[in-house]
Amino acid sequence: MDALTNTPKPQSPGGDLAGLLGPGIVSLGPGGAVRFADERALELLGCSDGFELERLWAELGPRLESAGLSWNGAGGATRWAVLDLPVQGEPEPAAEAASALAAPASARRLAFDLRRDPEGGGVLLVQDAGTLAGLETDLRLTSQMRSVSQISPAVAHDLRAPINAMVFNIEILKEMIASGRATDPNNRDKLLRYTTVLKEELSRLHRGLETFLAYISPRSDKNETFDLRELAEELAALLVAPARKQQVQVKAELPDQPATAEGNRYLLRQALLHLALAALAGVPKQGMLYVRLEPADGRARLRVYGAAGEDSPAAPETPSAPAPGFDLRFSPGGAVAQLWVAREILAAHGGEARVSGPAGDAEAGGPRAYEVELTLLRNPSLEKKE
Repeated sequence: MDALTNTPKPQSPGGDLAGLLGPGIVSLGPGGAVRFADERALELLGCSDGFELERLWAELGPRLESAGLSWNGAGGATRWAVLDLPVQGEPEPAAEAASALAAPASARRLAFDLRRDPEGGGVLLVQDAGTLAGLETDLRLTSQMRSVSQISPAVAHDLRAPINAMVFNIEILKEMIASGRATDPNNRDKLLRYTTVLKEELSRLHRGLETFLAYISPRSDKNETFDLRELAEELAALLVAPARKQQVQVKAELPDQPATAEGNRYLLRQALLHLALAALAGVPKQGMLYVRLEPADGRARLRVYGAAGEDSPAAPETPSAPAPGFDLRFSPGGAVAQLWVAREILAAHGGEARVSGPAGDAEAGGPRAYEVELTLLRNPSLEKKE
């Protein structure tokens, strides 16, 4: 606030965030010479002025060309490169700078995006690779929060049911004990029935909590070997509550044999939840949501799709390329990134994510089918049987 006028000072949209996340800009001539660099680019490159940038560019330019960025060819293709640059203090001689660029001891990682001019040169965008990685992590956490908040009310409602049942049976047992009827041999079967109900409801509460906590707790945030059937079964169990709220039933169709894979269960749970909620959103009332796992030829296909009736139809065939629904979108209300995050998580695991609409038309209305494909590990026990 301005102390004299008591009115807010003008700020650019986004404030300091735009400066931190925005790229630095370096303008290149047809021959690759630097014509202009803004303050953000100088800051990221560790140069105090244009003279230092020219000295650095003598070594950095050839490295970028070796990495695949060419400003002398025709066309307007966009090319990316990520390089490690030393953290510079005082200006170094050219020979020492070359050595530092070749094997930096303390380095900062920068991402370079070249937008070429067809006649040569172009604009080089410089970004902090660490900032990009942090932004990707924040998008993943934000997407997780959005999906978890979407299912939390329905899950909480289902968790209250066994608690209420336990409270009711405890009150009955309390009344029997207080009245002395608990010592009557004729009431033995009633006591056993009430305690059995307590045990069953406690087990139900425990299963519900464990399933929900698996999606919000990073205790399994590591690479390990697991059975994909477990993830599919957990996913179907978690979706029961939000599907019931939507008047939809959930059915899991799993193979008899294990589908062993390797990866980060915590991240894969997030990816599958994002895709499943997108599929659930399009299922009509009184419909069915299917979670179907189909291992074949060393790969596993996990399909989540909806149908209007109870008969299990074949899932719509998915196109070979991801549909536009996987695009990342930003708005003042926040990033719409769940499907984008799901695809990135699966890609990091060597898998794929695809989407289709009715009859394989991803642009048509109605329920959509989301398909995940992952590589399976060989099962030694099955190989021995063969």
